Amino acid sequence: MIKNSQKKTRIHYLDIARGFAIFGMFTQHCMLIHEISAGNGENFLANLFVLLGTAPSAPVFMLLMGTFLIGSKSSVGQNIWRGIKLLLLGFILNLLRFTVPLLIAVILTDNAINFPEGQTPLELLFYVDILQLAGLSLICCAFLKKIARKNLIIPFMIAIVLLVSPFLWGKFDSNVFSDLFWGNSETVSFPFFPWAIYPLLGMYLSSYLIGSTNIKINLKKMRWYGLILGIFGLLMVILSALKLLNFDLFSPLGNYERSGAGIHLLIIGFVLLWLNVCYWLEHNFGVENPITKVLIYWSRNVTAIYFIQWLLFGWSILIFDSNQQNAFASALIGLVVLLITHFSVKSKRVRNLFAWV
Repeated sequence: MIKNSQKKTRIHYLDIARGFAIFGMFTQHCMLIHEISAGNGENFLANLFVLLGTAPSAPVFMLLMGTFLIGSKSSVGQNIWRGIKLLLLGFILNLLRFTVPLLIAVILTDNAINFPEGQTPLELLFYVDILQLAGLSLICCAFLKKIARKNLIIPFMIAIVLLVSPFLWGKFDSNVFSDLFWGNSETVSFPFFPWAIYPLLGMYLSSYLIGSTNIKINLKKMRWYGLILGIFGLLMVILSALKLLNFDLFSPLGNYERSGAGIHLLIIGFVLLWLNVCYWLEHNFGVENPITKVLIYWSRNVTAIYFIQWLLFGWSILIFDSNQQNAFASALIGLVVLLITHFSVKSKRVRNLFAWV
């Protein structure tokens, strides 16, 4: 049996990782919604803020979901039901953060909100974001929980998903169902293919990250695995850019939502190294450090924080419009949203609104 001290250690460093992922989520969203180029221009601050919301953010969220699923005592049915509720919550969020404020904007003003072509209030109701991905992944992983630690079944599945995904994107008509799995439109940020690889990887690594008395040793080994995978992924990216590999299959660039195997191996390598950094931060700064405490608090209230910050960003377009600010002003808006979200979640009444999920 794992001692309590070990149990606390494992939870804290993973909470720190997820807390940093939440911070990256704030930095990215403020630029995507308000910065004039949506973080795709030449402004260093905007590009940095968007970068913080990529590899250290969504992949970490999803990997840890798979990791904690293995340690959960919930039954297959309970996990499937929670997955369905996460799917539902995702569409409720779309209604409240996009559809309703956009309809209000249309009613109150003569000028259309500056959103990309094709993203009407109705279309945005079916936006595929990380809550939808989490719901589908939880349903899928619930069935795979019993085989997660058996030999190389999960790594084999990850490899298949990575190789098959590029053949699925945009190959079928866009609709509510297909968009969840392999959508290729502007309203699909996290299709199941290929993003399911991260909760699958989390399931496979769970016994090393939280179910072992040798976590420190395991993480040291993961540094080398992360370094090797990162170098291999980078090599694939370079070779595909030189057209020595199938570019579309292995490393399509410039599309974080739908990237090939090379990009995702690079991200996986980073995440494995990043978990080592978070473990080091816990053991060198402690869990009572003010910043560490905030990160852990955010992690343990991730659903409420995610929902509320998106509500605030969504409704903020009624005040600032979308993509009309410089990077500094966008960062200030993001800071205000972060502070309001943090203190809102401090309220037990607010947290209880998400207890059903």
